[in-house]
Amino acid sequence: MGIGVSGAGNGAAQAQSGFTLTSWNLLHGMAIPPTSGATLHGALEKLTADISSDVIAIQEVDVHQTRSGNGNQVREIAELIGAKYWAFAPSMYGTPGEKWHGVIEEIVFDDSTPIPPDAMYGIGIVSKVPVRRWHRINLGKAPLGLPLLVAGEKRPQFIYVSDEPRSALVAELENGISVTTTHLSFVPLKNLLQLRKIAKWVEQLPGIHIMTGDFNLPWGLAPKISGWRDLVVGPTYPSWKPSIEFDYIMSKELRVEDVIAKIHSHYGISDHLASSVTIR
Repeated sequence: MGIGVSGAGNGAAQAQSGFTLTSWNLLHGMAIPPTSGATLHGALEKLTADISSDVIAIQEVDVHQTRSGNGNQVREIAELIGAKYWAFAPSMYGTPGEKWHGVIEEIVFDDSTPIPPDAMYGIGIVSKVPVRRWHRINLGKAPLGLPLLVAGEKRPQFIYVSDEPRSALVAELENGISVTTTHLSFVPLKNLLQLRKIAKWVEQLPGIHIMTGDFNLPWGLAPKISGWRDLVVGPTYPSWKPSIEFDYIMSKELRVEDVIAKIHSHYGISDHLASSVTIR
């Protein structure tokens, strides 16, 4: 499982101080509030002015979607921060909330592979650090959805949302760190099972393990269930008035005192705030 090879790497011994990782559920770059005119490019400029990230892990990202300008948001972010390496793991072909079908193959498109023109949606990682190998882990989906509070054109509103296929994307970096990103189901219990599957799989990889993403698990449940350490503690959702910690950066080896943690300000897009860690 996984694509891309080559590169050195000696496990945790090569992990360097000063390495910075950012995680962000982009909501496909949607402006919040929608009338503000904020853009993904402008938001990323604000993010990079605040912190220089070696790796950015992203969720709810668009590729070739009309609603976000038909571009490849993963590649655009990589180009903006000067990251040579990137990968995209589509969860679906089509558009969430409209017509779509799930991706059941373990597909990963990266900087070295052609990407089809289809509209896609999923998760991604961009990296300035060379990547030894990419992996994808499929996690399935819940059979039923739930009523959720989602961002609307004028104000947040409750609507019934069906679950979508979920996956995790893993980057084995040459500096001895394995970075995982995911967007777990919002359906209770299903997300717990998905998290346990990811943790069990990635713990087999060498080096330091860092897991990021939108886990849809409040009250600090993600570290409690996985046994990993929560490196950035604090509310990240909703971005306009944060009160819930849905987004996590966790590690199996690193401790809170090993990193400088940051929850970023609202940069005008997304209903989630970005968060970052820098290894001391």
